[in-house]
Amino acid sequence: MYSAKPALLLALVATCLALFPAGYAADTKQKNAAVVNGVPIPQARMDFVAKAQLAQSQGQQQDGPEFRENLREIMITREILYQEALKRKLDKNPDYQMQLDLAKQQIILGVLFEDINKKIQPSDADVAKEYERVKIQQGESKQYKARHILVKEEAEAKQVLADLQSGGDFAKIAAEKSADPGSKDNGGQLEWSEAEAFVQPFGEALKALKKGELTKEPVKTDYGFHIIELQDVRAVNFPPLEQVKPQIQQSLANKAREDYIATLRTKAKIQKIDPK
Repeated sequence: MYSAKPALLLALVATCLALFPAGYAADTKQKNAAVVNGVPIPQARMDFVAKAQLAQSQGQQQDGPEFRENLREIMITREILYQEALKRKLDKNPDYQMQLDLAKQQIILGVLFEDINKKIQPSDADVAKEYERVKIQQGESKQYKARHILVKEEAEAKQVLADLQSGGDFAKIAAEKSADPGSKDNGGQLEWSEAEAFVQPFGEALKALKKGELTKEPVKTDYGFHIIELQDVRAVNFPPLEQVKPQIQQSLANKAREDYIATLRTKAKIQKIDPK
């Protein structure tokens, strides 16, 4: 016995019917995986579908005799069903014709994009140039290490600030009064982060502080009122080119493809017709 998921069967039907039409006479010169009611299932079709499924599985499916036999059984069943559909003249159904046209279009577009991608791969010089552009644009990045105490009312926040300014223990007060469950049990400690990663104006207030300094007034956000202490600041080094090269290559290739499509649309004669 063999098993196959419906989604896989549908994918095989859409792919193989578009690329390898069934129902033609057996070719004695070609190698076939099976023959169903006189109609061959070419080995080339089997190999194509196997390759596509293995690639889609991303290593979860392994090629081998059992996999090949299961696949052959699936394709035999599909051929039987396809022949039954032809007997019922379902290939003349308008919905079928529409879906077949769309499937063919989708497949040829995939082949087109593969061809385009081969021709628009950015050069090493293009990648290096884009790397420098992004590096300059981003500028020097900083991360901040801070701790805070969050309370709901401004009056309470001002009292907390006064207690801290009088020498109160930050960690102890945070554990007793902070409404932030993620940091109160850790003395209000927050992880190293860019200022932009914090809710605003929390991040802006953080950037205005010096190391060891408390905010002079409670900082109001949607969460309540914060008393913030900046503990440390560190520069974040821009990653080396080799580390981000694949992402830059992909970004440049995507842009080149989008530009190419935009150019084709500009050259095309398009007439939009509103339904009446």
